Amino acid sequence: MSKIVFFIKWLAFSVLDFLVVSKKAPVSKTLLLVRLDAIGDYVLFRNFIQILKNSHQYKDYKITLCGNVVWKELAENLDKNFIDEFIWLDTKKFTRNLWYRCKKVQALTATGYEVVISPVYSREFFHSDNVVKLVSATEKIGSVGDLLNTTELKKAIADRYYTKLIPATPGLLFEFYRNREFFNVLLNQQVSLNKPSINLVNIPLEFSLPQSFAVLFIGASKSTKKWPVSYFVDVADYLTEKYGLEILVCGGVGDLPDAKEFSRLFQKKYLDLVGQTTLLQLLRILKNAELLISNDTSAPHFAVGLDSANVIMISNGNGFMRFAPYPKDVTTKFHTVFHQTIEKDLAAYASFCIHHQGESVLEISEIPVCRVLNKIDQIIARP
Repeated sequence: MSKIVFFIKWLAFSVLDFLVVSKKAPVSKTLLLVRLDAIGDYVLFRNFIQILKNSHQYKDYKITLCGNVVWKELAENLDKNFIDEFIWLDTKKFTRNLWYRCKKVQALTATGYEVVISPVYSREFFHSDNVVKLVSATEKIGSVGDLLNTTELKKAIADRYYTKLIPATPGLLFEFYRNREFFNVLLNQQVSLNKPSINLVNIPLEFSLPQSFAVLFIGASKSTKKWPVSYFVDVADYLTEKYGLEILVCGGVGDLPDAKEFSRLFQKKYLDLVGQTTLLQLLRILKNAELLISNDTSAPHFAVGLDSANVIMISNGNGFMRFAPYPKDVTTKFHTVFHQTIEKDLAAYASFCIHHQGESVLEISEIPVCRVLNKIDQIIARP
């Protein structure tokens, strides 16, 4: 986005927000927690909500969560004991649909808060930063952040929306550790959480799960993160023929064309659940799976939180060392098959990522099937 386009967009939103915003006096003992990133980010963050709720500073506060609507189902079922109120935001509509934006700005500013906290490290100017700007609060706390989702200009502007920016370790850091670091400083204590965890509630299924099965998650948020469907078919053949595992194929509604392609290519019996499960039902499935083979998406983080299936995640290097690989002291069940360029020298790629923030340009289709099959053999052959 050019500077001229940015300023026009910023000015337009500022004028619109000014017309509909309702500035309220801050209410004592109220806290707004802002978290508008993706499902996987939420999984690596959500356990700290309980820490916040039980902390000495905020144990008596009413906590409102402003969250991304894509993980609404999870938060309202898994975290309702620690959140008093929810405000849900569709981030795409918030920046593209003026009527939707007006309604959400009114909802966000209908109450003033004593404290607003935005723990996101890779802040986004028109999402989390903008919400912090709009809301009335005595104290506004955020992370010093990086430039992955913003620019120096946007960050310089947005930094002024906060009354306090919490420092962060520069460079690459596993995202769960990044969140822990934030809350260590915020709460002035050493948070003892060592890994994400999900305590699964009782979730009914409309179908029966096989006795022994592997899940293939063929979806991803972007096409650059999707391993070819034909490669997943080869993996499915291998798992059924060599190990006798039944196959469940999962993904979102947007992955239905890929599911159709999988059905055309895979001639054996399998269960197609693409676009047919809720997020909670997906958790139930993963809890009972022997193995998950997945693109770089939320499903591998679910499996780690559940401490269930071994995970093989196929990645072209996006989010390297932030979201994958998982540190061994977090779990030994998470296995990443990176693009071979990365595997040749992990330290060199880490250095590259530090100095060149952004998405990987490596082609995920260049990761051969044999490398995933070898990883399957290594996992299943282990005692």
